Amino acid sequence: MSKHIQRILIAGGTGFVGEALRRRLREDGHAIRLLVRSPDDAERYLAAGYETTFGNVRDAQSLFASLTDVDAIINLVAIVRESGEATFEEINFRGTANLVDAACQAGISRFIQMSAIGAANIPDFPYHHTKWRAETYVRDRIADWTIIRPSIIFGPSPEHHFQFIAQLADLLRQGPLVPIPGDGGARFQPIHTDDVAGVFAGVLDDPSAYGQTLEIAGPETLTYREMMDEVARTLEISKPFVNVPIPLVRLGARILTYMPLVESPVTPGQLDMLQIDNTTDVNAAESILNRPLAPFRGGLDFLRNLDEVS
Repeated sequence: MSKHIQRILIAGGTGFVGEALRRRLREDGHAIRLLVRSPDDAERYLAAGYETTFGNVRDAQSLFASLTDVDAIINLVAIVRESGEATFEEINFRGTANLVDAACQAGISRFIQMSAIGAANIPDFPYHHTKWRAETYVRDRIADWTIIRPSIIFGPSPEHHFQFIAQLADLLRQGPLVPIPGDGGARFQPIHTDDVAGVFAGVLDDPSAYGQTLEIAGPETLTYREMMDEVARTLEISKPFVNVPIPLVRLGARILTYMPLVESPVTPGQLDMLQIDNTTDVNAAESILNRPLAPFRGGLDFLRNLDEVS
């Protein structure tokens, strides 16, 4: 039977996906509690009508007190590029483990984990491997779990710098040439943030989703090059595309990681991700939403409003 979930803690609810999700769940009548790390964030989201609680997934002791009167937890916290102590191991795996342990201590059985298509027991790919280990930790300890694995996510957001499509736009704006890693043939099924939020809302209180791992994606399968073409068309940018062998791009990315005050547009880890197709043959979004999914082509007008890279 449905547990009639009313209060939801969203870890990562102030980020890119979290923005669409917290709005959607509040529209559905749920009380939303956001995990925040600063007084400024707390003040801002309280003023917007959300509950806030101080905590950090890297600090297990900070989490338990955040879970009072919570009916369900949604964990969106993850990184796609490492920086300093913010590693895949520390955030994607250990952060999830800390949150799961706090949920068990608080007696919360409903837990939805956002993972990623391609998550698997593949140690040579640290992002996908830590995502898989996080999934396993959730499954082994939570009674009513759901794992949601999206393809890459796009859509308008003040947190645009966290999304892959905005990074493609940045690459287009920089320099006279646009580098394409390898042959540009890596495949994706980009899904809109509103559709992702709709899926989370749809499974939240649905017992048939308990104990399920669901892959979700958009309606189109596109290569990296085709996505870059669509971003260029949207921004009305015309520059030559140049295919660059991935070993050469990886070398350049590694060199930039050692240069102070310079951020590489792509990390060696992100290049490795291009070796794994970001597509699914069983798209759960279609049956959960029961409506047309937002297309990628023709759906990027929000990019025109992003600040250009200086």
